[in-house]
Amino acid sequence: MAFKIDVKPDENKLKHLNEIKKLGIDPYGHKFDRTNSISDIIKNFDEMLGKNVDIAGRIIGRRNHGKLEFIDLADQDGQIQLFVNQAELNGQALNILRLLDIGDIIGVNGDVIRTKTNEKSILVKKIELLSKSLLNLPSRWFGIEDIEKRYRKRHLDFIMNPESRQKILLSSKVVSAVRSTLDKNKFIDVPVPLLQYVASGGNATPFKTHFNALHRDFYLKIASELHLKRLLVGGFERVYDISKSFRNEGVDTRHNPEFLELEVYQAYGDLNDMIKLTEEIVRNAVFAVNGKYKVNFDKDELDFEKFSIIPMDEAVKKEVGDIGEDKIIKLAKNIDKTVVSYGDALNTLFEEKVQKKLIQPTFITKYPIEISPLAKKMEDDPRFVYRFELFVEGIEIANAFTELNDPLDQIERFKNEEKRKERGIKETQEFDEEFVESLFYGMPPTGGMGMGLERLAMIATNSKSIREVIPFPQLREEKS
Repeated sequence: MAFKIDVKPDENKLKHLNEIKKLGIDPYGHKFDRTNSISDIIKNFDEMLGKNVDIAGRIIGRRNHGKLEFIDLADQDGQIQLFVNQAELNGQALNILRLLDIGDIIGVNGDVIRTKTNEKSILVKKIELLSKSLLNLPSRWFGIEDIEKRYRKRHLDFIMNPESRQKILLSSKVVSAVRSTLDKNKFIDVPVPLLQYVASGGNATPFKTHFNALHRDFYLKIASELHLKRLLVGGFERVYDISKSFRNEGVDTRHNPEFLELEVYQAYGDLNDMIKLTEEIVRNAVFAVNGKYKVNFDKDELDFEKFSIIPMDEAVKKEVGDIGEDKIIKLAKNIDKTVVSYGDALNTLFEEKVQKKLIQPTFITKYPIEISPLAKKMEDDPRFVYRFELFVEGIEIANAFTELNDPLDQIERFKNEEKRKERGIKETQEFDEEFVESLFYGMPPTGGMGMGLERLAMIATNSKSIREVIPFPQLREEKS
């Protein structure tokens, strides 16, 4: 089979590549030992002044002034000017300098200086070519402005737009902060299977695949919930999983079909424990990125030192008025014809009229039982369950229950899910026989919570689209 690669190297760069090879220089060099990152030098410049350093990075700019040359070098976290005086270089370094292009990756030895114009710089002593670039970068002054192209050519986006690269670095801090909070609270990280033969633990359409060796169909995990609960049955008390979940649904600014999800379960706990833990997780993540708890998102200032708690029925009544259950059902039917109960109606009106207005961190509690098949009923009103969802900027960040641990009640809930499916409601819970069997052995009272970590990263990094915090988001097929 012939390989067809639609890539045309720049002729001048290709010429330089061949000249470098003729000089006996490997254009794709070997390991380079750095003494410092560029950001280290910039942050501690006064202490570093006059010291000899070894740094490496990509050439992103170049200005020639006869025997003097100025090169802009960038690594993961920073950028610095290289001051090149050809009189300071030997023959080998001069040959490399002559054949360098913007986009090349180089290693440099030099002294930390200030130029006559007070620019923080490295006076270059030695140059080593580490990787020859054969394609031209976009103009550094404009980068990649086409948003769709940025996501399709993500490697190029990261080269040209340091802010894009920074979003990913900060998102990593969010995940690290979440793990640190959980570890401090004595939760243990236990992985669950990504391939599951029942698409359970969430209301979602799954991705389907086939396991050849086992001769059966499997689904990509839509949630970790039921496996983690089986661990609680088995005697584990505080467990969590951070891994990708997969839901075969739409793609927009808040949804990616594969997403990084935290699920955490605490034996002998309840919803109140999950509220406290969720607040701590979110606060710590926001602080890890911003160094403070009050942060900006678009035009809003968000205060993560304050979390509101509002029951769903109160939130809906505040919006539509205390009009009585029958009128609430009628109002909701105008939006969704599948609504048949007061609980369905509350959820429909909440999603339509309330959710987008929840700007500050807000826990919505007291969810209808119809849409919460894995949560424990409230003693004083069994039409509702002990559940919350956390919203910030109208975005659902977390979902938690006092977990249902009554196996007989759980079976009835799954039966109700089947009835909902028959009514045309697509997103319902699938019956998981092994999970239900485990409940018959006894699961302790439990608080559980799930959180989309990329959505949390969106909020922490002031990103209006989830794609900004995902290195390689899923995209629609490119039109020819």
